[in-house]
Amino acid sequence: MRPDDRGLAEFRGPEVLHQQPSDSRCAPGPDPPEADGRGEIAHGVSSPLARVASTCGGLVTADAHCHLSLLRDPDEAVYEGLAAGVSPILAVSMDADEAEAVLALRDRHRGAVLAGAGLHPSRIVELSVEQQREHLLRIEGIAEGADFIGEIGLDYKDAREEPQRAHQREALERLLDVAAGRRLPVNLHTRRADREVMEAAIAFHEKTGLGALMHWFTHSSKLARSCTERGIFISAGPSVLVSERTAAVARCIDASILLVETDTPVEYGTLGPARPAWAARVLRRLAELRQTDVALLSESVRRNLANYLERS
Repeated sequence: MRPDDRGLAEFRGPEVLHQQPSDSRCAPGPDPPEADGRGEIAHGVSSPLARVASTCGGLVTADAHCHLSLLRDPDEAVYEGLAAGVSPILAVSMDADEAEAVLALRDRHRGAVLAGAGLHPSRIVELSVEQQREHLLRIEGIAEGADFIGEIGLDYKDAREEPQRAHQREALERLLDVAAGRRLPVNLHTRRADREVMEAAIAFHEKTGLGALMHWFTHSSKLARSCTERGIFISAGPSVLVSERTAAVARCIDASILLVETDTPVEYGTLGPARPAWAARVLRRLAELRQTDVALLSESVRRNLANYLERS
């Protein structure tokens, strides 16, 4: 979650998905895969996508990063998301208590919610060393029933002192090891530690073959290109609706690594607090920015989600 200072301050007919605006800063990528026609995410990801697609004109996207358990009405938010074509919701957690809560939500909404077990770097700053160890130990156990590990990473805005940053790095390393051992993808936080977390993600992916997602990683076209080259996923969120700077970076992210998120319930300027259903708005905005057909982008994002979650 990033309620911070990342700047928060449009659809043409069918075109090749990776055709970019005439801008030398945006390098084209490979064409997207063809739809498989099954109405399901590839690789067997469990989701009620066929039903959702039938009511949403086939335009379906996941919310790849959502603090679902922080909402007062998480069950209603799931149903609202399904009605908008948003499924599954990847519900991250910030500590062991939230991890237990998101697993319970996942169990109530099988297929529509995936559960992440994580210890957020900003939460680490708030905890004593003993409490950090307690949460890490609990998360190791909870991870056995999780779908991914997250939210984890580094936050050098909140961790101003080196001892705090050292604790964050230790927790990140330990939870990456948990993810590797459980064969789970990771969902990463990077605030003011972008390159360091990206390098950890690359090392994790190259060592394990598992997916690594850089959440809200939409502030550097150069780093986005590095992620493309190394197979690291990036999620773009509602900031593309309100920030021209973020939108400019998001339109350059290669479609082969692009996912959509909301970071619910973060507030976005005059739009107010995000909801999972907003992922559909983000998808449409991304299609508009990239001058591509929204249905093709929807299919590509669904394929990317399947690749990110692949555990074999």
